[in-house]
Amino acid sequence: MAIITYIKRVKSSITDVRTEEGNLIRFVRKLSEGTALRILDVGCGYGRNTILLQNLGYTVTGVEANESIVAANIASNRICLTVEQFDKTTDLYDVILMSHIIEHFYPQDLLPFMEHYLDRLRAGGYLIVSAPLNSPYFYDDFDHIRPYSPVGIHMVFGGSNSQVQYYAKNILDLQDIWFRKSPLRFIHFKGRFLNGQHHLRLANILLAVLFRLSFQLIGRTDGWMGLYRKR
Repeated sequence: MAIITYIKRVKSSITDVRTEEGNLIRFVRKLSEGTALRILDVGCGYGRNTILLQNLGYTVTGVEANESIVAANIASNRICLTVEQFDKTTDLYDVILMSHIIEHFYPQDLLPFMEHYLDRLRAGGYLIVSAPLNSPYFYDDFDHIRPYSPVGIHMVFGGSNSQVQYYAKNILDLQDIWFRKSPLRFIHFKGRFLNGQHHLRLANILLAVLFRLSFQLIGRTDGWMGLYRKR
C-alpha cells in the first residue's frame, strides 16, 4: 500500500500543472494595468479563486448558493454573500468570474443565470468564463449537465443573430481565449470502480512525463477560459 500511495503522489505532482490558475492571473493582470478592480466571483465555492485574486491585491466578492460554504468563507475573513443577499445589493463590478459554473446548467436555465449577473457588470466590464470541454471523464461529476464551447456562447451572447433558440440582451465580445490541456491517460473503466487500475498507473505517469517534456503538445484539450468584454 505504501508503494501505491507513493505512485499516486508522484503522478499527482507531475500532472498538477496549475495552468488554469496561471491563466486567470494573466487575464486579470491584463485588465488591471495598475488600476483597482472590483471582482465578483460567482459560485465561488470555498474561495480558491477568491483567495488567489485577493492575494494579488484585488477586491473580490464571492457569491455562493450553499449557505454553509458562505459561512465558512466569512469565518475565514472573505467577503461572501448568499444569492439572496447579493440580489438585495446594487453594486456594479468591473470583472465577473464564472469558473466551472456554466456546465452545471441546462441551456434554458443558463441564459437567465448569466443575464442576471451580467446586468451587474458595468458597461465595458469583463466576464471571465472557465469551463470544461467534453471528455471521457466529463460526466464523472454528478452535477455536470453538458459542456459548453466558446462557439455556443458566441451564438447566444455574440449578437450575431445565429439560428438558435436563445438570444441574450447582454452582448459579449471575445477578447482573449486560452485552452487547457491535460495529459493523455489510459482508463480501465471497470477497474476505476473496483480498484483495479494499478497496472495502468505507471503508464499514465509516463504519459504525464511525456506531456511535460513535449511542452503540452502531446495531451488532450479538455477545457477553456474566455475573456469577454461587455458592450
